Amino acid sequence: MLSGIVKWGKRLFPERQLLVTSRGRVRHVKLSRGLQATLAAAGVAVIALLGYGMASGVVIIDRSGLYRNVTVAPAGGALLARIEELERKLAATGAEHAAKPAEAAAPSSAALEAARTELKAVEEARDRALAERKELQRQLDAAQQAADTKGQNLTQLSRALDANRGELRQADSQRGALQGRVSQLETELEAANARSNQFKTTLDGVEHKLQQMAAERDRMLAERDQLQARLTELQGRPSGVASAPPALGDAPRTDHPSDQHSENSGDLEQLIASTGIDVEDLLSRLGAVPPGQGGPYVALEEAAPPDAQRAEELQKIVATLPLAAPLDGFEIESPFGGRADPFTRRQAFHPGLDLVAPYRSPVYSTAPGTVTFTGTKSAYGKFVEIDHGHGIVTRYGHLHRITVTRGQKVPAHFEVGELGSTGRSTGPHLHYEVAVNGQVQDPEKFLQAGKNVVQTSGRN
Repeated sequence: MLSGIVKWGKRLFPERQLLVTSRGRVRHVKLSRGLQATLAAAGVAVIALLGYGMASGVVIIDRSGLYRNVTVAPAGGALLARIEELERKLAATGAEHAAKPAEAAAPSSAALEAARTELKAVEEARDRALAERKELQRQLDAAQQAADTKGQNLTQLSRALDANRGELRQADSQRGALQGRVSQLETELEAANARSNQFKTTLDGVEHKLQQMAAERDRMLAERDQLQARLTELQGRPSGVASAPPALGDAPRTDHPSDQHSENSGDLEQLIASTGIDVEDLLSRLGAVPPGQGGPYVALEEAAPPDAQRAEELQKIVATLPLAAPLDGFEIESPFGGRADPFTRRQAFHPGLDLVAPYRSPVYSTAPGTVTFTGTKSAYGKFVEIDHGHGIVTRYGHLHRITVTRGQKVPAHFEVGELGSTGRSTGPHLHYEVAVNGQVQDPEKFLQAGKNVVQTSGRN
């Protein structure tokens, strides 16, 4: 039977835990089976005391005949009955004493005194019963107050428990949202890693191309050094003129004029070829339409050698090449060829040079020619195109303002507009292109060839 009671108590009072939040910290309050049983017993005792106190209430009548509403213990009822009986006896004795003669009064006085003594003893017992009742009432009030306090604490604990449950549900919801965000970030990280691997592969290809370009540049620099030595003599004298007489003690020169023309034409061919232009194609197209000629016939003893005519044609071509810079001062922001697009960051082909200079800097033509287009052109923004002849065209994009008109003939270093950021542009710069026979070429080769010519002229 005892084991059954124990099992019943375990089911009735299972162990419970309360979550209490204080100053941002969550604490666990454990309610054991013993504590729960104690609280239940205290509640039952308080209810029993309240019922007992209500069941034992009586009405007491004092000697003055007035009613007093008091509450006493059950033993107080017998005491009150005893007091009433003694009072009745006392009243009867007093009446008898008043009716009897004076000589018979002495024995009645003794009986009255005894009754008074007994009445006093009963009143003292009543007072003790009242004091006991008062003490019980005080204990009942204290128990009721303790029960109220515990009830308030229990209410507060219930509210705290409800609040903690709400916070727990909110935390679970936030945790679910965070887990979803983590999954999304992991997916984005995987995609970023894939793009990074793709960029690395593309970067390796670009680095390989850069190495090839560096090797080509070194070769071009070596050719430039050779051309500088030859152009010094070429720029110092016109074709067909004999060289200066040899100095004293030097052996006389026996070079034939045709050899000099051959040397000069070879230097010019190397200069033009350094820009990426097909020299033979230019010469063939240059001779397709005969120039306007006339005048009287005068015979010469010896006709001009073919190399002299070739050198003159090459000099005409060099005079029309866009070898000058389109800006007085600039930095190359983006070179010709493959690059990462500034908007999409994907690999793309860049058909020109992006030259950075102060906003609204003057933009100049790089060779004599005719303006064939002015206006807005899709991604180029405000755009100017100049035809320099022999299939050579230069283009100027992203201009802030255009200062030439279509059909206008312009010399070299003539202002055609102002540097800006119109069209598909991330900031102020000049997009500069050079095309030969409709095929874009690297403008940096033309700029480098122009520097070589300037350096050679300066030495002369």
